[in-house]
Amino acid sequence: MTEGIRRKSKQRQLVLEAVKHSCCHPTAEEVFQIVRQKNPNISLGTVYRNLNLLAELGEIQKLSLGVECDHFDKMLLEHGHLICKNCGAIEDLPCTLSASIRSLLEEERKQGVDTVSLTVTGLCKQCGGGHTEY
Repeated sequence: MTEGIRRKSKQRQLVLEAVKHSCCHPTAEEVFQIVRQKNPNISLGTVYRNLNLLAELGEIQKLSLGVECDHFDKMLLEHGHLICKNCGAIEDLPCTLSASIRSLLEEERKQGVDTVSLTVTGLCKQCGGGHTEY
């Protein structure tokens, strides 16, 4: 990796902060709207490039969940996501679910599992899908 990519630009730092301080799983457009408040000259293309680079560098996760656009996640630990079938919100599922699935698969297959990607559909807390805190 070149030194220019490793060096944090002010724009990349603003994009990272927008994802890290988000209470949800923002899209590139949502990150753009947040960053634009601090840097009105930033372009949507710059936000996209920096989001993808930050995901490649392992500083955030890029979520391609089969919804209309990618979302970004600040949580780096392996965990699942619930997509609300009513409003489209994305919620984190507890890390223990992914760990349990990994353990079951490894036991059944008698070999290691690299990653577990868990996406479920249901109702989010706001739409009536329970009130459990993770």
